[in-house]
Amino acid sequence: MTLDDLDLDGDNHNTPNKPRIQERHTIRAPASSPTSASTISSPSSNDIETEAPAGREKTSRFLDPTIIPPEQIKQYRALANTINTSSTLQEHEHLISVYRSVAEDPTLLPQLQPKDFMQAMNSCRDMYRVIPRMRQILTDFEKSRQQNNQQQLLIPEIYDILLRAFVKLSDFRSATNLIEEMRRKKGLQFGTSTYHIMLDLCKHERNLEQARKLLKEMRDNKVEITSATYQIMLSVCGQAKNPQMAREYFDEMPLLGIDTDVKHYNALMNAYAQAKKLDGAKEVFEMMEEDGIPADQYTYAALIKALKRAHRTQEPAALIQTLRERGVKANVKILSALGMDSIEIIKDCKANNVEMRVGDFNTLITRALRGNQFANVPIIMQEMQERGIRPNVITFTAMIDANIKMSKFTEAREVFRAMEQANIQPDVIAYSAMIAGALSHSTVQESIEILKNMISDGILPNRHTFNSLLSASVGEIGSDGLMVIRETMAALGVQPDRRSFNAIMSSHALEGDMDQVRRTLADMRRSRINPDALTYSVMISGYLQNGDLRYAMEWYYTMLDGGFKPAPFMMNNLMSALHGSGQGTQILVLWREMTQLGIRKNERSYEIMFDVCDEYNFDEQRPAIEEEFKAYLAHRPE
Repeated sequence: MTLDDLDLDGDNHNTPNKPRIQERHTIRAPASSPTSASTISSPSSNDIETEAPAGREKTSRFLDPTIIPPEQIKQYRALANTINTSSTLQEHEHLISVYRSVAEDPTLLPQLQPKDFMQAMNSCRDMYRVIPRMRQILTDFEKSRQQNNQQQLLIPEIYDILLRAFVKLSDFRSATNLIEEMRRKKGLQFGTSTYHIMLDLCKHERNLEQARKLLKEMRDNKVEITSATYQIMLSVCGQAKNPQMAREYFDEMPLLGIDTDVKHYNALMNAYAQAKKLDGAKEVFEMMEEDGIPADQYTYAALIKALKRAHRTQEPAALIQTLRERGVKANVKILSALGMDSIEIIKDCKANNVEMRVGDFNTLITRALRGNQFANVPIIMQEMQERGIRPNVITFTAMIDANIKMSKFTEAREVFRAMEQANIQPDVIAYSAMIAGALSHSTVQESIEILKNMISDGILPNRHTFNSLLSASVGEIGSDGLMVIRETMAALGVQPDRRSFNAIMSSHALEGDMDQVRRTLADMRRSRINPDALTYSVMISGYLQNGDLRYAMEWYYTMLDGGFKPAPFMMNNLMSALHGSGQGTQILVLWREMTQLGIRKNERSYEIMFDVCDEYNFDEQRPAIEEEFKAYLAHRPE
């Protein structure tokens, strides 16, 4: 297991294979790091459970067993105790149904305790429309607190469940917004679990600087730091390609009395592999042998990755052969690192009786997509089905992506609907893929409907999603449609960037509304976003379309003053407009400026100039233009 597979919900983070032997290596802690275990505090007194008499539950912040509940709540708790992670979705749906019947009773809601709300939230985390469901339960919890006059009862763990759901759905903006909301709640103190989710966000965003700030905040607030904390920090360092910092954190752990295990060694080795530091990866491998830490398949996968990135092409295959001679079976992780084709990996695993799980099949589908081997995806799915493995959101999203790239949007739409039928919530990536697919292969209107469904599911589209929609909407939905998209962006806190503004300006320009174009440009500047070549081109084209040549020429020279060169088609359009207005001399000026600025001329450019020479009797200039045209024809690509 590597840090990429870290399960923050699990309890197995602090169970090492074998503690690292500190004396074997020189330990060096960063200057900004603590140098003794005293900086790591114990859990707060609020986290300590009170011993209860035999046969009774312990009293905790989540449940007080001394409070006798009504029969309906007793039945709900009895049912909840039978539900676990292996229960079917139907069983979880039944639990949520029972919970709702209790929560919607105004006499019963105040008698529910935090554990009751948390069990309901955990039951719906793998369901369709998970975010609205969790939001409703969180609202129930807040209402219960108010009715019981328990405003001081703030439990970060209940918010953590929603945070994890956002991260799972790749909705990092919503996760960040919720964290900010939690910070504003007076008296709410983050625990280790919340900080781990925040650090996990830093891993996704490759933001090592923010992760270091959060680790310092944990220390300052005396929040317990565990081996899982360091495991995530090592992973963030790997994503940021900073193995030196990863090594410092690794060496710091024994100083603080925190055990290291194979997962930490793997994460450190992976950091070296990401940075293409083969010597460092090999050193970690040697450390594992010296410290008696048995390498697992993730270890070998990281080592193979380091070898390949160092262009040691022969050694990975030799390493695989050595493993097999030792009786170690290469799994999907190792074979993928080796660079094998997805179908070949399935055959190899079959031949060697290697177990494959849903994550392995997702890896193979992703590999097929990256290698443009779209035809392999149905084969992989068939193998998955034959093994009785249920696809998850990653599997469905990969299938959607594959169909869209093969221009099979109808099939992609069917897969998307199948997710709902399978009670699986699409994530940001799935929705964004469907919006992009609708823009390319269907209609803008369908993409907007998908966007509405996305927001209705409680998932926030990102700026990339909106920009794709705005760009494809140019000339399609009109000013009213643009206004709806802009208002939606503002309501969701998505700030437009240069691409957003350019798309909006283009739409207004196509409608001939140059007043609105100018207002959008003013908004762009107020947002401290500078125009680029496309911005100026939109201004020039808009004025040309409106027949306002004077303003078009003004923006042409403003564009040059800004350090941008117009595209050849823009110069052709300007010369055509000048030709139509009888300004032959000005056309010659533009022609010379094209040469001076290095703007590539094309057949349309020469066609315009020959017409101008004929109409305005530019006999002196024509021979030079003809010679230039001959050179152009001789060197133009076929």
